[in-house]
This record gives sequence, structure tokens and C-alpha cells, in this order.
Amino acid sequence: MGIFTSTFRKVVAGLAAAALVACASTGGPLGLSDEQGLALGEQEHPKIVAAFGGELNDPQLTAYVQRIHNKLIASSTAPSPELQNIKLTVLDSPVVNAMALPGHVYVTRGLLALANSEAEVAGVIGHEIGHIHERHTAERVSRGNLAGLGAAAVAILTGEQDMAQLAGQAAQLYLMKFSRSQEYEADLVGVRIMADAGYDPIGQSEFLDTLGKWSALESQIAGAERPPEFLSTHPNTPERVRRAAAEAQVLGAGSGEGRNRDIYLANIDGLLYGDDPVKQGFIRGRDFIHPGIGIAFTVPQGFELQNSSTAVLARSPQTGAQMQFTGASSADSPQAIIDGALSKSLGVDLRPSRSMTVSGRPAAVGAARANTQSGPVDVAAYVVKWQGNTNYIFLWVAPAGASSQSTFTSSVRSLREISLQAANPPPAQRIDVVTVQRNDTASSLARYMAFDQYKEERFRIMNAIDANEAVRAGERVKLVR
Repeated sequence: MGIFTSTFRKVVAGLAAAALVACASTGGPLGLSDEQGLALGEQEHPKIVAAFGGELNDPQLTAYVQRIHNKLIASSTAPSPELQNIKLTVLDSPVVNAMALPGHVYVTRGLLALANSEAEVAGVIGHEIGHIHERHTAERVSRGNLAGLGAAAVAILTGEQDMAQLAGQAAQLYLMKFSRSQEYEADLVGVRIMADAGYDPIGQSEFLDTLGKWSALESQIAGAERPPEFLSTHPNTPERVRRAAAEAQVLGAGSGEGRNRDIYLANIDGLLYGDDPVKQGFIRGRDFIHPGIGIAFTVPQGFELQNSSTAVLARSPQTGAQMQFTGASSADSPQAIIDGALSKSLGVDLRPSRSMTVSGRPAAVGAARANTQSGPVDVAAYVVKWQGNTNYIFLWVAPAGASSQSTFTSSVRSLREISLQAANPPPAQRIDVVTVQRNDTASSLARYMAFDQYKEERFRIMNAIDANEAVRAGERVKLVR
């Protein structure tokens, strides 16, 4: 899907503020004391875990990644004593990302699926440790206050390229303040920690190179242009690759030792890839179906659906209308939510809302026309009180007069209960590590990849095999199927 308009991003960010519990203001001068930083890290930790799919329920893989983390922390020349108490969390999210808060480092299973060796993961974790060591996270938390951005505001390694990710959209407002010098400093610290721990420090630049190629391919597939470097939330990836590789060479990299590729691939064999159809829902035509919570709804004709870790998004390329579906916990009535917190958060007066029913449940709708720099837009918000304090929110934004509100209402009224059996979820995709046989080629292996398009391109990037490079019999490679 294309990049959302700035107007919709602002509205989405506002809705995220309504749906997430904002943390208290840190106030004071830039930077936090160690005690304040650790306290804030503990406060924000549950929000990060919740926003990125919870902790990965894979004890063996989690323990393995924890050992990599422990090895880095325990290296004899680790930069500072406060790093000894950093906690590692592996997040059950398909997004390729890593994050840090004072006292906490996070990596996603999406990142683990893209990496190709233990050294590459060590480079990612070392980079995040570098941010904590250099006090970048504490400085940014103090400046940004995280208010309304919840956990998504602290992602600092990859800069999620998919602008349709709600968490990514909210984080952009905060991450654009992260300086390139801080990223380079974290890269440098990470490379040195890797070398101290016995890892080949070239692993960091190898992962950055794979990340850059993967992000470029995803942007190409989505039809989205890469933003100019000065607007990027992170330094240009090729430049980071160059600098990290140069530092690695100074530290004696390139021997091939300390990468542990086969051990790494054995540990991620069978790892869930992409969304879990039951736990995170899936898209089938114009239907979004979530067997885990037992709901489904249908978007209007011409809308394209996309699932993210925190919201379901839809867009009509023809009209420019866009929709966000998310959940929020509140004991208030649907009308009270729209007239109060939602109108205030969005900065759009949706009062007076009107009551309605959806699948026999109380609901309400509020609508208004708002003026923006790009012209007037129609905003319609629907809240359905589904069960107890669980509310589902549909937010529609469209160029003024471009869409009929009755179309949106019909889609909202399609919200319904669905059983696991009726949902008939597709099988989950997983990483399958195989051994290359004598007659195999990149093209023949790529045919097994569970993608509709760009199979060989994805296969090559995921396995760090250059465009003109042949696969070698006996080596291990990753497939997604």
C-alpha cells in the first residue's frame, strides 16, 4: 500500500494516543539520571511488549538469543558497569526491528528470520547496547516524553519502512529527532563489543547490508519511494554499512571465525514467519478475520486491507479514503468515548455522536468535516462496545465528498462474531532450513518460497546471496513455506 497522507498519519497518531496509556512527563533538563532512566524503562517495558505482539513463546530460541546477549555483556572490556543489568526480550512480532530503553534491549522474531548468523544478531544487540551505553535512549525519552506514542516511540535500529504500520507511523514523530551521529556511535560501540566477545565484527555490517536490500525491495513492492536521507529516521544504510565494515576491518574482521552461521540456522529452523493467522488475524479478500478474538469484518469494494501489529488498515486507491480498525479498553459508552476522549485526541469535534447497533451491540458514530493544509477531509469515527470494557474503533478519513458515509456504515455493520472452525485460518508460514543439493540453483530453491512475487529476490536477500552468486552444494539456506 502507498504511504498515508500527512493528515491521516496525524489522525492515526492521535488515535494511538487515545488507545495507549500515556506515561507521565519526565520534565526537567535533557537526559535522565541512571535511576530515573531505569525506572522509566521499567514503566514502559510492558507497553513495548504489548505493542509488539508479546514475548515470543519459544523457550529454546529465546534462551539461545539470551546466551548471545549474555556473551556480549560479559565480555571482558564491556564499556560500563551499568550494562550488566540490561534485560533482553524477544518480541513475537513479524516486523524487522530492534529497540532499546534504559535497562532493556528488544529484538523481534522478524529480525531473527532475516539475520543469517549469530554474529549478525550479536551486531544488532551490540548496537542497542551501544545506544544505552551512550545514554541516547535516556536523552530521547526525556526530550520526547513518549506521551501518546506508547511503546512504539523508541524503535531505534531499523526504521520500519512500511509506513502502513501504526507503530511505525507513531514512532516517526519521535524518531526523526534521532541524530545520525548517535546511530554511528551505537554502531561503533556495538562493533567493539562484538570483537571483545569473540564475534566477527563484520557481522554488523553484513546485517545492515541485508536490511538495506530487504527494505529497498519491500518499498519497491509497495510502490513507495525511499524518503530523502535528511528526512530519514536513521542514517543512510549504505553509509552505515561502510562505516561498520571499516571499523570491523580495523578490529581484524573477515577471518570467518566467530560467525556461527550453522548453529544460528539450526536454532531458527521452524521459526514462525509473518503473522500468526490465529493470534494476529489474517486477510482473505475484503475480509479481515481474527480467529483468536473471534471477530471478522468486511471492507467496501475497492479497499485494500493490511494487517499490522496494532491495527488493521485499509485504503481505497481510487478515492483516497482510508480506514483504521483498532481496539480500546473503556467502561464509557460508545457515545461518551466519541464525544469525549476520541474527539479531544483527534482534534476533531465529532459531537454530537449518534447511537446505533452493530451485531446487536451498542455502538455510536460521530462525523465531522475538518480543514487541513491539503484541503477539507471527512472524518467518521465508529465505536462498538463488544464485550465488557472491550471497544472496537473504526476511523475513516476521506477527501471531502469523495466517499459516502453509508458505505463506511455498511462496513462497520459487517463486524461479526466468528468461530475458529468457520474462520478456517490458513497454515502459518515458517522458516525451513534446508541443505543445498548438487543440482539446486537459487531459482529452483526460490520456487518453494511462500510468496506471490519476487520469490528469487527474496530468497537471495534472506540468505545474503548476491544477484550473480550461485548457491553451493552442502550449504544451508532458509526458505519460507
